[in-house]
This record gives sequence, C-alpha cells and structure tokens, in this order.
Amino acid sequence: MKINIRCPIGKFGSLPYLAYLMKQLLEQLRPNIEVTISNVYKPNYLNVLIDETLSGIICKRKADIWWTDSPYMLPTSRHNIQKILLEEQLFKKNYAVSQLMKDYMKQLGLKVEETIIPRPINPILFNYKTNYNDTTFDIITIGKYCMCDRKNLRLQREVFLKLNFRYCVVSDVLMPKRPNLIQFNFGSITDEQKAQLLSKSKFLLWTSFIEGFGLPPLEAMAVGTIPIYSDVPAHNEFTIGIPIKPIDKVTSFCYGVKIVKYVIDVKDVEEAVKYALGMKKEEYEDLQYKCMQRATEVYNDFISKLPLLLGGDLNWRTV
Repeated sequence: MKINIRCPIGKFGSLPYLAYLMKQLLEQLRPNIEVTISNVYKPNYLNVLIDETLSGIICKRKADIWWTDSPYMLPTSRHNIQKILLEEQLFKKNYAVSQLMKDYMKQLGLKVEETIIPRPINPILFNYKTNYNDTTFDIITIGKYCMCDRKNLRLQREVFLKLNFRYCVVSDVLMPKRPNLIQFNFGSITDEQKAQLLSKSKFLLWTSFIEGFGLPPLEAMAVGTIPIYSDVPAHNEFTIGIPIKPIDKVTSFCYGVKIVKYVIDVKDVEEAVKYALGMKKEEYEDLQYKCMQRATEVYNDFISKLPLLLGGDLNWRTV
C-alpha cells in the first residue's frame, strides 16, 4: 500500500508536524506501507490531506481523503467557495477532527462523514509522568506565535510578569529575560525533549481563543501535566483540567479573513493560575489521573479509527 500525505509544508505550524508524525506512526505500525509527504497529489497513491480547511478549498487541494481542521476561518464572497465546491471534486471522503470542525464543514457546504477522527499525539509521551514533588517549572506553555496572537501569548507574558512563577516557554513570542524563565523556539525541540519538559512542569497554560483541535493540552494530559485552559472549542471537547470561561464571543479579522474569537479576561487567567499553584498533592494527583486516562482514551480512539483514513479495514494496536 502506498500513501501520500498531502500537506502544505511550512504553513500553519502544526500541520507539517502532524504529517511527519502520521508518517512515523504508520511506518511503526505497518512497516510494509510506503508513506510519502508532499504538497502535490500523487497518482497511484492513497492521498490523505492534512491542511487548513478553508485554504484547502480555496487552493483546490484534491485528495482521496480529507482530514483537515481550521481555527474557524470564515470565507468572504471573493473566495467563491460554493462555486469551487460545485465544480471540483476535492475528495472521496472527508473526516472532521472535532465536533466543532464537523459543524464548521457543514456550514461551509462540505459533505462530511459522521465519524470524527481526532488528531494523534506521539505515544512516546505515555512513557513520562509528572511528579508533583519533583518539577522544575510551575507552568509550561507551547504554541506558535502568529500575527493574530491566537494563542494569547502576550496575555500569558503579562500574567507571568505579575505572578512570577517558574516558567518554560516553547514559543517564538518575545519574552523578557528572567532567572525563573527558560525559552525554546517553537519547533526547535524533539518530541522526546517536549515530553521531558512537560514531565518537569506541573501545569500547561493554554489560552488559545479558538482551535480546530488543539494538540498541546492533549500532549500535556498524556504526561500528567494538568492544563489550565481556555474553555473554548475545540480543545474543550476533550481537555480536562482547570478551565477559564470566556467572557465574550466576537468575529475578528485575521489571516486575511474573518475568524471567530472567544475572549478571555487576563484577571480570570491570573485567578486560574493562582488556584492551580495552590493545589495540594492529593487534589493534584486526582485530577492528574483523570487527565492521563482521558488522553489514553483519545489516543486509542484515533488508533481504532485510523483504518478509515487508509480506506481499509486493518487491525491496529492500542496503548
């Protein structure tokens, strides 16, 4: 079997990472499968598209199977979405990664399968566990900084400067130099290093204002690092931890299009962080267990549905 993972290399930070992770997982689980990654459709291959949904339509990226997501980017009339969908057969099957994306695709006019297939995480994460009594950092954050600051990283910087906790930042956002802060550029560390950093952090601070899926909370949960997270879609479909309720929902302009944005208040983030840092061991470990259990469930759900992405009926192992 030959599979081509079609992906816009260099775009939307997490997409190329997902493509290479999928290649790695497929080669580990079924060594007899040939897997390539490219930005083009390959004849005689099963083409699986990992892309941003709206861009995939506008750029007419064809594949046998679509498996896309989006930060709820809304098309304008100039994009001619309906004309493209009428004239082009972009896929044979289309799977959403979350309920939010399933509803979003239907809103765009895309035919979408009923089955939702979540994004995977690297199973190496399950080899690590955060120890309440042995952490280097109070909080870690992981996220690519963009012109829209969709991850609210500037807000996190403000909270850090006020509360002065032990902080690990895996991002290219500008951070001040402090003895209790260490920073790595986004994409500069391996998954093993990411697992190690997570396992040395009590909490993940995740303040994104919207996600098509949202990998970092799931990665953190797998290690037993509890997310302090914005309670917004789509990561709130699976995330367990300390939620931060949004105070508003607006339509903003970013990436050249309109985008749905849930607003969170910096004071609410501060209060959530204070609560987290005050957690006693028993409460922490109880919530930690629930996080790890949920992460395992989501990963096994992905593995059980992986054959659908390959257009076949194969047996796969779970952790």
